[in-house]
Amino acid sequence: LGKHLTPSTAAMWPLGTSAAEEVSANAALISIDVPADYKWVLLALVGVFFANQYLVVGVMQARKKYGIKYPNLYAPPGHKNEEAFNCAQRAHQNTVESMPLFLVKLVLVGLFYPLFAASCGGLWSVGRILYGYGYKTKGPDGRLIGSLISHLGDLPLQIAVFKLCYVAFTTW
Repeated sequence: LGKHLTPSTAAMWPLGTSAAEEVSANAALISIDVPADYKWVLLALVGVFFANQYLVVGVMQARKKYGIKYPNLYAPPGHKNEEAFNCAQRAHQNTVESMPLFLVKLVLVGLFYPLFAASCGGLWSVGRILYGYGYKTKGPDGRLIGSLISHLGDLPLQIAVFKLCYVAFTTW
């Protein structure tokens, strides 16, 4: 067996011992040095949490104010406050839809460019709060400023991911 695979761990491998041996023989161990400035990325992650909580509270308040009961994700068609509630809900839902990929980019880019990534994370969080506030108070037209600011956070991170891929394939 490979140097990191014992008989007991090989037996637990779902594809059998030979597959486990092959993976172990070909596996590369990677050591990750976390930069000292990564603490700022962690702070940006806290900002993401608070931005999400702001939007959650907005939906909870709108549910109460407009009488939208669970399990309805959106106001029923024809409800007198359908657009107002749905705007608050969409602000949160849109953020939740984009958050997983954003978080992966933030954490990954932060390992290489922590201050840059943390700055992008801060912009994204502030943008999402402004997006939610604008959407909730002014309807769909109120999303623009928050959307632009949040994209000033997520698009540069995506470009940095492309750069990291290029560097990885050309120098690693």
